[in-house]
Amino acid sequence: MKLVRYSLDLHIEPTATDAHPDVRRGRLEDLPTAARMLPLSQLGYGSAAVSALTLVGTFGMAGMNTVLIGHLARSPQHANGLLMAAMYASGLISALLASGFWLVTAVMLPQAAPYLHSGTDAVTFIAGSALTGATLILDQALLGTVGGSLQLWRNTAFAVAKLVALAGLAMLWHDQFGTSILVAWVAGTALSLVPVGVLLRRRGMRLGARPEWGLLRGLGRASVSNTWLNNMLQAPVLAMPMLVTGMLSAADGGAFYVASTVVMVAVLLPFHFTTALYAASAADPRGLAAKLRFSLRISMLIGLAAVPLVIVSAHLLLRLFGAAYAARAAVPLELLILGYFGSVLKNHYIALCRISGRITQAGIYATVSTAARFGAAVAGAMSGGLVGLSVALLLVMTVEGIVVIPPVRAALNGRLPRTDRGQGPPRARFSPEGSPDAGA
Repeated sequence: MKLVRYSLDLHIEPTATDAHPDVRRGRLEDLPTAARMLPLSQLGYGSAAVSALTLVGTFGMAGMNTVLIGHLARSPQHANGLLMAAMYASGLISALLASGFWLVTAVMLPQAAPYLHSGTDAVTFIAGSALTGATLILDQALLGTVGGSLQLWRNTAFAVAKLVALAGLAMLWHDQFGTSILVAWVAGTALSLVPVGVLLRRRGMRLGARPEWGLLRGLGRASVSNTWLNNMLQAPVLAMPMLVTGMLSAADGGAFYVASTVVMVAVLLPFHFTTALYAASAADPRGLAAKLRFSLRISMLIGLAAVPLVIVSAHLLLRLFGAAYAARAAVPLELLILGYFGSVLKNHYIALCRISGRITQAGIYATVSTAARFGAAVAGAMSGGLVGLSVALLLVMTVEGIVVIPPVRAALNGRLPRTDRGQGPPRARFSPEGSPDAGA
């Protein structure tokens, strides 16, 4: 079946499905190492800093990543100059946003982000945000030119360099705000560009080429609605660790980070199936109902096995990170994993909206969902701490799934609403943006 083939392709080159592979890769690969080397509070502060950095870099892309994939796939002769223009622009926008973020947190809200108050933290955060915005653009551009192989090399180099840097810094640099995590992330990102630059040169491309600003301006209007949707899908995942750390404590932030990351592991495969559903249907829209039914069936069967397993083994699983994590994160994990089924329905609905070109409708849904998550998280944290916040998020995740049952059922019956005015179905090479919904 074509959906299965697309799913396998996406697992072989997973960055083809993700707007921001660094987010997921960073959360999954360095978590056990960081948890064993650093106290819970330092992990909380460090994860909040990295989440803030990645959020700024995400907004700094300004939708250029989505546009570049399709444009470079159709016009690879523009790769060098257009890519450099987009990377410079994203880096500059990200640096400006990071400077504003730092100024607000340092001057107006000093208690919100104590992990960014020193000079070293500020410089690392701003430079790292610029670098993250530029490399996220590079990741997406590589998909439109040479596929996912070079992206895989950069991802591998990033993971290795980051873990080596974190191991060294954890032994030499001791502070209460987990600055070593932030510095290791930025160092790993910078070093990951070295092998990519070498491999690109062998293929006739140069990272230091002269930017073609005129071409970039010509693409400026193509991604407004996609940018809105992408940012609304990313914001809860990236900002929630900052909110938890700011409202509660660094230890609670670390516990939430671990719990939400475990939940993200559980939803990875269903998210890949929704991405494969988009890719398969964009390439061949016939038989959408059968593909959707297959994807939903597999996702729900995974949930019926994974959710009870995670609940039963929550304490044992979290003890792999340390006794403090098991004591503080077990109940939040047990609650958040129950939102799995709502997340599956939400991700399938977003995929259906992309397939039919209803980006505006998906954007409205994602905006309301994001506002509800943040509002519920604040109310839950104020009334019941970390457990109250987890209960509130579970309720929102459940409602998110319930409200999209009618359109998903209609699609199962072969009735897919028409596209937004002026918008057609996305091109097959365009990547469905957004991280897997994990209730975080």
